Amino acid sequence: MSLPEKQEPMIYDYAQTLPPESEKRLQETIPYLVPKSKLRKVSKLEKIVFATFIVTFLFLSIATIKMTTAINREEEAITAVQQKMNESNSAIDKLEQEKNELLRADRVKGIAEKAEIKVREDNIRKIK
Repeated sequence: MSLPEKQEPMIYDYAQTLPPESEKRLQETIPYLVPKSKLRKVSKLEKIVFATFIVTFLFLSIATIKMTTAINREEEAITAVQQKMNESNSAIDKLEQEKNELLRADRVKGIAEKAEIKVREDNIRKIK
């Protein structure tokens, strides 16, 4: 057996072309430039107006929160007073019912008979 022949690599003859000068400029690295501050373009009056708007907004926000808190406190106080009024009204109704039960004519007559008191119809009156 014979060894395979060693082949030489084929080198093709290409004409090497260099990129034109304009492309070289595009491929160059451009140093990073820090952009100029945009605030330098804004006048002092505009800065003052903007700052005033921000301060006003903050002030109104805080005032709104305080007013909401105060309103909630007053609503709680009103609710507590209304609850006490409802309890008082129910107690008043209960006492009036007991008074009406105690002042019934037949009950008064029954108590008078137990105490052996003569009951005169003209002496009995209703108390309101």
